[in-house]
Amino acid sequence: MIRMRGVGRRFGTFEALRNVDLDVAAGEVVVLLGPSGSGKSTLIRCINHLEEYDSGDVFVGGVRVERGPNLLKVRQQTGMVFQSFNLFPNHTVLDNVALGPVRVKGLTWEAARTKARALLDRVGIGSQAEKYPGQLSGGQQQRVGIARALAMEPRILLFDEPTSALDPEMVGEVLQVIRSLAHSGVTMVLVTHEMGFARQVADRIVFMEAGEIREVSTPAAFFSGTANERARAFLDAVLNH
Repeated sequence: MIRMRGVGRRFGTFEALRNVDLDVAAGEVVVLLGPSGSGKSTLIRCINHLEEYDSGDVFVGGVRVERGPNLLKVRQQTGMVFQSFNLFPNHTVLDNVALGPVRVKGLTWEAARTKARALLDRVGIGSQAEKYPGQLSGGQQQRVGIARALAMEPRILLFDEPTSALDPEMVGEVLQVIRSLAHSGVTMVLVTHEMGFARQVADRIVFMEAGEIREVSTPAAFFSGTANERARAFLDAVLNH
């Protein structure tokens, strides 16, 4: 479903990604782990061209990710959930979810709102449909963000640290929604610092450092005895924090 070959991304003299190769199968859940600045968010943003890679190739569903007609095809297949919610404050929760299907897929407002209500129920906040984002908690806003991504019926869901902006007591409710989506048929790539969650939901763990993929392994192998010295130091720092 996702194929990356020799992908590089520079910001001036800084190499955010260096010669990255990664394959993600249809329906697979891949979690990206690594210290801050290791390139995880840059990698995930290159998948749907929110970041333009400088070298190599990225393919989504067999379509090369690049400027032009291909980009719409790629973005019609991918949904993205950001750490900062990115909801429209002047639209109700319901219309935040319905807007994409109306604008992109040509649904009527009536059909899109019916679909949006079902998705808000699915993520557990159907009762908040007529409120505005500013009236919701951070955890509720992030669940709206997930419903909004699902409204486009994506084949791939990308999560860029979806709980990092939340108060600790709200993290669990968002992780529970994401957990319910895992292995539902949609392909998922997640950047997260929630180690227990990563261990539970991932089919594979991808560990990154300094813009490179240093290890790809199963959660069991990674968390119980990774042979990678840098990965062990990362786990020690995170798990003993």
